[in-house]
Amino acid sequence: MSLRQSMAGLHTWGGLLPSWLLFVILFGGSIACFDKELERWMRPALHDGGGEQTLSIDQVRDWLLAQAPDAHALWMRPPSEREPFWWAGYEPADESEFQRFALDPVTGQALPETLGGSFWFTLHYDLHAGMAGLYIVGIAGMFMLVALVSGIIIHRRIFKDFFTLRPDANGQRAWLDAHNLFGVVGLPFHLLIAYTGLAIFVVFYMPAGIQRAYDGNAEAFFHDVMGAYHREEAKRPAPPPMSLDRLVADAHSRWGGQETGWISVHHPADVSAVVDIRRYDRSGIVDFQWTLSYDAATGELLHEQKPYSPGYQSYAWLTNLHMAQFGGQIVRVLYLLLGLMGCAMVVGGLQVWLSKREARGGRGIGLVRALNGAVVGGLPIASLALLHGNRLIPDDVAARASAEAWTFVGAWVLVAAWAVLRRNSGKVTRDLLLVGALLALGLPLLNQLTAPAGSLPATLARGDWGLAGIDLALLGVGVICGLLAWRRAQPRTVRAPRVRRRLVEEGA
Repeated sequence: MSLRQSMAGLHTWGGLLPSWLLFVILFGGSIACFDKELERWMRPALHDGGGEQTLSIDQVRDWLLAQAPDAHALWMRPPSEREPFWWAGYEPADESEFQRFALDPVTGQALPETLGGSFWFTLHYDLHAGMAGLYIVGIAGMFMLVALVSGIIIHRRIFKDFFTLRPDANGQRAWLDAHNLFGVVGLPFHLLIAYTGLAIFVVFYMPAGIQRAYDGNAEAFFHDVMGAYHREEAKRPAPPPMSLDRLVADAHSRWGGQETGWISVHHPADVSAVVDIRRYDRSGIVDFQWTLSYDAATGELLHEQKPYSPGYQSYAWLTNLHMAQFGGQIVRVLYLLLGLMGCAMVVGGLQVWLSKREARGGRGIGLVRALNGAVVGGLPIASLALLHGNRLIPDDVAARASAEAWTFVGAWVLVAAWAVLRRNSGKVTRDLLLVGALLALGLPLLNQLTAPAGSLPATLARGDWGLAGIDLALLGVGVICGLLAWRRAQPRTVRAPRVRRRLVEEGA
């Protein structure tokens, strides 16, 4: 058996088994390219731009201290172009779950709860399952690398496949062309994204070195490699704090005026309280988060972070390359399209497997049909349902973010049940495309009714392309799903097989 033949089985089964999980990961990561735009879309109070942003850093700190006077640490991030509101949060003294809030930049009031755009980002890297989900995603990433490398080996005509797409061919041939095309076009990106995704969490996947050198304390490891500053608590009450606005102004003068990133106050109720002010700079792939550490009471500069060491700089480069933290909207659009090509590659591979076995019969066909409908159709529809829930759930509902999450889960369960019950009807794909079209086309209309300041006509009129782009994308998705549903509903014509004619040369 040749190497190519031996890789065929590995590619088929190594690609099939994690395919549905990989679809979830790739879909979540693709949508997360515009997580901040979705975050703003899901917060209608921010749609009109509001008034002048007068909220000071000191006011945000005081608001947090009123929420948790004995907090272990306070975190704040000023408004930015993509997120025109304050992020604020605190680490409770009992080391329980971090508490995070979005604050209106004008009034200083906490905005209504929402899962926001970070929902898809978290779905991408740990499936909302914590450390267990992180390991599951890592295993899926390794399977993806195996499938990609084995796919390269088994394809004899990898460059020819780039130019081959026959949508009118028989089902298996058309799906194979689509699988090959999307796989070849996005191959460098898919290799990059799979490898860097594993590299980001290498300290969790391969922790032996840190466990040996740092007794398992990964935080201490990163403290050292980043050159961060830490001061132990003195266990004495803190004097009145220095103005954070003055400290930020001092940091700007040292940086040369760059934008401020996260501001943190560690053990604020203690005399040894430390203020960390980070620079925010997206001019290159590696964002050296130049951090200045001040004494919270006196304002004395305690520490200035040095540039990253070569090892950590390489790690930061891989991390930011994976997360598209450079290049602006053009790079984000490119990552979105290439990520969706990865989804299409996975779907094409699943359909190729299914078409082959439907032609000759075999086990597992019903299960694969059900999983295709439940996952490939269920996740996008559940995501659209989540956006509907965001608009329809009242702002004053307790645990509003949880209500949005249940909307997402409920919609996905319904789709999964429908896919299982109708798996052999041949109409699941058409039905789900139709539902997706109705939900996607309905969202801009619902947005017009519930958030007029963020509606498509209003955002286009004032040139707010961040919000307008969400509605335009939804309209595009709705039209595409509608056209595909209409095409699936058309009666199929059986094409007569081609008859090969033998040319006979007659002698004179």
